[in-house]
Amino acid sequence: MPDAVEQGLEEGNASMVWPIVVLSLPGEEVRRRPLLTALARFALDYEVFLGVDGRNGLSACWERDIDRSAARFNIGRDLTDGEFACALSHREIYRKIERKGWQGAVVLEDDAIIDRRFADFVRGELFRRADLIMLDHSKAYVRSKELDIMKGVTMRRLALASYLTTGYSISAAGARSLLASSRPVSATADWPGDIVSLGAMALEPRIVDHPDKFTGTSHLRDARVKIVSGHGGKRGSAKRRRATTYWKRWLIKRLSSKIS
Repeated sequence: MPDAVEQGLEEGNASMVWPIVVLSLPGEEVRRRPLLTALARFALDYEVFLGVDGRNGLSACWERDIDRSAARFNIGRDLTDGEFACALSHREIYRKIERKGWQGAVVLEDDAIIDRRFADFVRGELFRRADLIMLDHSKAYVRSKELDIMKGVTMRRLALASYLTTGYSISAAGARSLLASSRPVSATADWPGDIVSLGAMALEPRIVDHPDKFTGTSHLRDARVKIVSGHGGKRGSAKRRRATTYWKRWLIKRLSSKIS
């Protein structure tokens, strides 16, 4: 396993046992500048973690860490090299949490948009309230009682796995669970393993935002659209729709509340 990820770590001011980790790529100083400026404005320590770069294809050294055929079955289409690289990057953060003996980490992708609510969440160490907390999310279905976590923000348990890894907090136990589920990587970064059983929570409203999916810059969008278009825009086959898991999800959605 190459040590490129570790060598790409920029020196930050992180001194916490539960640091803020900003996931970025080499040469993306301009892209991550607004987030780092915001973190500095709120006097929040952080460190930049340079992840696996799949912009020009995935390096052969990572092939043993992924399973392309299993990913095709799990997702219903081929994953792009960029999607594998993104999933590998998040997995490497989980490995770092374990290796460094951190109690957990707050993970932000480099295009995340934060405000004072995020700063209050970190300063209040509210990340300790669950093993995995979605600070940003999409298509989040919840069915538990609302828990007040901070002024104007509630927390509810996910009924199904949500989408987006723009911002989340994860404990050491959560990192171990997701790390075990991503050996090898056979799904997108959002999410390996059963995060519902892990007790993943979602905040309402979201305290981390992301650029518009159509107008914002994205390393993954163009290649992913090309792959999906090649499959006629269908995420699953009739056989997949007949599967028990499909109808289980259908029922859970109807018994849950959608908050994003």
